[in-house]
Amino acid sequence: TPTPETQKMEPITCRAAVAWGPKLPLSIEDVIVDPPKAGEVRVRVIANALCHTDIYTLDGEDPEGLFPCILGHEAGAIVVDVGPGVTSVKPGDKIVPCYTPECGSLDCIFCVSSKTNLCPKIRATQGKGLMPDGTSRFKLASTGEPIFHFMGCSTFSEYTVLAEISCAKVSAAAPLHEVCLLGCGIATGWGAVWNTCKVEAGSSVGVFGLGAVGLAVIQAAKLAGARQIFAIDTNPAKFEVAVELGATDCINPAGLAEGVSIVSVLQQRTTWGVDYTFDCTGNTQVMRSALEAAHRGWGVSCVIGVAAAGKEIATRPFQLVTGRTWKGTAFGGWKSRSHIPQLVSRVMRGELSLEPFITHTLDGIDATNAAVEALHSGSCLRAVVRYTPQPASEIASGGLRLISEVALHGGRQLKFAHASSACGCEMTFSCFLPPQHTTAGPGSSRAPSLEGGIPTLLWLSGLTCTDDNAVQKAGFQAIAARLGVAVLYPDTSPRGVPLPGDTASWDFGQGAGFYLDATAEPWSKHYRMESYLLELLPLARANLGLGKVGVSGHSMGGHGALTLALKHAGLFTSVSAVAPICNPSECLWGRKAFEGYLGSIEAGKAHDACCLIRAAGEQGKGASLPPLLCDFGSADKFMVEQLQPAALKEACSAANAQLTLRYHAGCDHSYFFVATVAEEHLLWHAKAMGALL
Repeated sequence: TPTPETQKMEPITCRAAVAWGPKLPLSIEDVIVDPPKAGEVRVRVIANALCHTDIYTLDGEDPEGLFPCILGHEAGAIVVDVGPGVTSVKPGDKIVPCYTPECGSLDCIFCVSSKTNLCPKIRATQGKGLMPDGTSRFKLASTGEPIFHFMGCSTFSEYTVLAEISCAKVSAAAPLHEVCLLGCGIATGWGAVWNTCKVEAGSSVGVFGLGAVGLAVIQAAKLAGARQIFAIDTNPAKFEVAVELGATDCINPAGLAEGVSIVSVLQQRTTWGVDYTFDCTGNTQVMRSALEAAHRGWGVSCVIGVAAAGKEIATRPFQLVTGRTWKGTAFGGWKSRSHIPQLVSRVMRGELSLEPFITHTLDGIDATNAAVEALHSGSCLRAVVRYTPQPASEIASGGLRLISEVALHGGRQLKFAHASSACGCEMTFSCFLPPQHTTAGPGSSRAPSLEGGIPTLLWLSGLTCTDDNAVQKAGFQAIAARLGVAVLYPDTSPRGVPLPGDTASWDFGQGAGFYLDATAEPWSKHYRMESYLLELLPLARANLGLGKVGVSGHSMGGHGALTLALKHAGLFTSVSAVAPICNPSECLWGRKAFEGYLGSIEAGKAHDACCLIRAAGEQGKGASLPPLLCDFGSADKFMVEQLQPAALKEACSAANAQLTLRYHAGCDHSYFFVATVAEEHLLWHAKAMGALL
């Protein structure tokens, strides 16, 4: 077997976003990435999350900024090959690049100390834009001109070379398009609270600047038990997400009366100041305000934001004499290779959430400049640029991976991820197990607990939804707990496979899979939601002990419930729908989906409930179709043009098919309506499955 010492590794030519100078747009260039040398690792970048530090350098404000260079340091990657002497990672491992390395040597006083994470092992060359041996692994393919590295990472390239001590190996099942955020900003915000300042329960916290780092501080402070969290920013549009993450008070300093300072406002609201303040702006005047707003006698102010070149901080010595502490943090105090894998595990277990921070998702390295523009816009927290889909072969197989678990109405609400061969990527789904069967599920003693399996409702959600929407809004769990019924909630589309245009509109692509198997390119490889559901049911039965299954859904999901039950006779014990798209080949939503996924509206008629019912009637089989229960809100603005219940009624009548069609006064198309009829639909299915004694 060849080893790094004996095998010949060749240069790789790939594409990279090269920064040629301050304030210039990034240029997509072909570059040559040389093989790793001793102690180095070459990786394939899967996804990048743009950080303001990248923009700070691109705007010429970094005193160590060198050009031409390849920026990027917040990423997820997969090891391609390793240089001599590398032992901690191997080809195929998933890693998060670390701009703050951790050599871990017993001779490194920084690594052995619990007081810091600032390992200086490669600091001298990293600051010069070079690898530890003083040379670059990048050169322009057209001219051979060397290109500088950036922060020891340079992840704005499809391939890059890192020092081994800058590679944090993470779980083989880690979603790199998400955990790439842990390479810098979010982890820094969390660590500033938990490591640098060690915020105690019951403390007051003030956060200056509500970018991704500031919001991460708020999130961490809430988890630490802070009783009062001030969110401070001149952009009030950021206050909503700040409150969602835990802020109790929001203040816009620009909106204060003339002569009133943010320091005086905070002192007035807290009497003596805030226990812990955090500057997340990089503005030295704000840093001073944050310090002076800290509590007299014990207040701590932490500088997180990076100031522009040449800037200095100042305050009166009296502020420190009276008990305030001014400190700073780099990467939140995390020892990168030791702690990033732990943070990834906590994210995967559902203890920590990264989802609120990903406001923009873009595809391909060509989209890097668009991500830069998004970050400049002020409305972007993190723009994730997906360089490549995450192939199913790179996702840990072997069943289900538990993401989160919470007790609910005596039962358990679970969320899982698994490798899907149907969609060729990782998929997620949720499941509620009722109290009668809480021992069901994978792991230890959680074996299926009911002979014949647990009666189950498969719920298919509508356009734009994930499995979380119904879990959090439909209110099925309390009713299902009483009836002894499980509820299975799949996602509405693949999400780990970037395709051109899959996030361009709300009614096509991500969140809009229409529960069919696409045949048109580029959708045919991954958008196979019908096959996915046929794959999911036996997987869930084997792992969760599910038994008979009824199917229902809302809007697009109602369409899916009707068509799947009509096409797969005997697969479902019962079927119902809430505000379903009844005749998609005759409405705009359906026509767009059919033309895009299948190539024509005509092909879509095989996935149209009205067409399927009419065809069964023409064959004299209408009476043998499963009974249908369908509910609509009389105030649903989509009812006539998109849902078309009249067409469903006509088709069932002509085919002699059983249909219970009901209208509910004043109800609309929202989850308020779903929650209104949830109990009646669960009773419909429970009765059919024999769950009602």
